[in-house]
Amino acid sequence: MLKPASIKIQITLPKISIDQALCTGCGICAEICPFGIPQSDNNGKFEILEPERCTECSACKKNCPAMAVILQERKGCGCLWDARARSKNPNGNSCCG
Repeated sequence: MLKPASIKIQITLPKISIDQALCTGCGICAEICPFGIPQSDNNGKFEILEPERCTECSACKKNCPAMAVILQERKGCGCLWDARARSKNPNGNSCCG
């Protein structure tokens, strides 16, 4: 008797994206990102055009007051850029500690 062949399908999601329904266009993500990955779109909101450039430091996600940043894998905690964001986001979360 023959066994059916198994087929594996791998779906790869972008490691980072911005939920346009939640984005308020404040720009904190763009200011805090060490690589300038979030870019302003034509609607005054932000989007990720080159997700492959993301190092997953999570600074943008951690400091987004609208929680619009979706990060699939989290390698960092964003601490390196936390102090820089505090003046932009008064509701900023505390660092790792």
